[in-house]
Amino acid sequence: MRRFFLVVFFLCGLRAGAQFKVSVSAARPFKPNAEKGFFSYSNEWNDFLLFKRIENTEQIFGLVMTDDADEILLTSDLRVATQVGDNHFTLAGLALAGRNLTAFVQSHNRVTGRNVMAMQAVDNKGGLTSEGMLVGYFDFRAPDDPGLWHIVSSPDRQHIALIAQLPHEQGKPQQFKYFFINENLTITHKGDFSIAGTENDPLRLRYFLASDKGELYLLTEGDARNFYFPAIYSVSVQTEQCNPMPLRGAGAGQMECGAFRAVVDAEGQLTVAGYLRKGGQAPAVAVGAWSFSASGNQGLRTGLFEKPVAVLDAADLLTNGGFSFLIGRVSSGFHVTGLDADGNKKFELPVKRGTGSAAEGTGVDLFNPESGIAAGIIGQKLCLVYNDRTAGGPSPLLLAVGADGRPDSPQDLGREVGANALLLPAFFSANADHIVVPAQTEAGVRIVTIR
Repeated sequence: MRRFFLVVFFLCGLRAGAQFKVSVSAARPFKPNAEKGFFSYSNEWNDFLLFKRIENTEQIFGLVMTDDADEILLTSDLRVATQVGDNHFTLAGLALAGRNLTAFVQSHNRVTGRNVMAMQAVDNKGGLTSEGMLVGYFDFRAPDDPGLWHIVSSPDRQHIALIAQLPHEQGKPQQFKYFFINENLTITHKGDFSIAGTENDPLRLRYFLASDKGELYLLTEGDARNFYFPAIYSVSVQTEQCNPMPLRGAGAGQMECGAFRAVVDAEGQLTVAGYLRKGGQAPAVAVGAWSFSASGNQGLRTGLFEKPVAVLDAADLLTNGGFSFLIGRVSSGFHVTGLDADGNKKFELPVKRGTGSAAEGTGVDLFNPESGIAAGIIGQKLCLVYNDRTAGGPSPLLLAVGADGRPDSPQDLGREVGANALLLPAFFSANADHIVVPAQTEAGVRIVTIR
């Protein structure tokens, strides 16, 4: 009886919404394999889905690229020769600037002791151009301590930022080099900076983000000393000044930071949001949410949930005109928290799989791509694409949620996706007017686009 009333309660809260346009591309031979990670980029012409895997120590990125007609333009494997003479090469990552998807190739030379980064454009056949351009280099102290590179595209997809985290030297602050690249793949700014207070331990970066104008943001992994909240630093490529951004109020009331996400919006503002847990409790149990905005450095904002939530992961964080949506995955579905421009909690919406509503759902294997959640903002609404659980197997749905926390009636995508295709919402790309999600078929992969 309790389950019946939960179903009725949720359905009564639903409102009718405009149907979104759904299109499906022709299938292309390709097997989505993201054993070492997945990321995506989108601009006005193309979407790029990138699947990272390892084969015999070689780092490979599978690419699915769509065109502005929502068809698959090409699929390919991006790879480089791993050893040439004394140089060991690694495809370190890819980023987007303008129309240029660019590969960054790192080389370690044990003879010279030098860590070198170069960039090569991805051509129109899904391969790498033969001409590489030097980005920068630094010396490493030992082959097993070569330093780290971090690469990111700006929100406007017109710039690429790189930082080189040099090998840490005990008693000295952590040293970095930075490079800022425009859409023509020209390095417009480069320099050095260091972070004070890191003399004893190397910095453990969790996020590296950049704004369109060259504000770089570094967020660390938290630890028990700061209640597991991240340390946040900003660096301007214009001034090379590194400024800490303290989370005032972190740990108040013995609250600890759980899973969190960070994003830089189109205006260049950093927003960080995550979950609160009580010290000593199971890490996966969230009792509320917290948020921080770099705008005005207003300090930490917190809001408690109506009841504890078994959040296993912070799946996504999206911003829209100052309003933010924090999406968390739970074993039975997901949990959406709405945060206003000041970081205050405005609503929380639990959605459980199994019925297409907030009724009791069945457990879900979070490690399967079919169990992910694709998310984007279309027409001022948060749009969530996921597989519901039914007796007949996964059933693809689209759920739109307004800034007031009220969901529209779920839109069934089963007819468009097809009976013999499996939607993989863990792999998606989104921008201001669409979301693309791959579907696995016997013939390979096809792309489902929602506008």
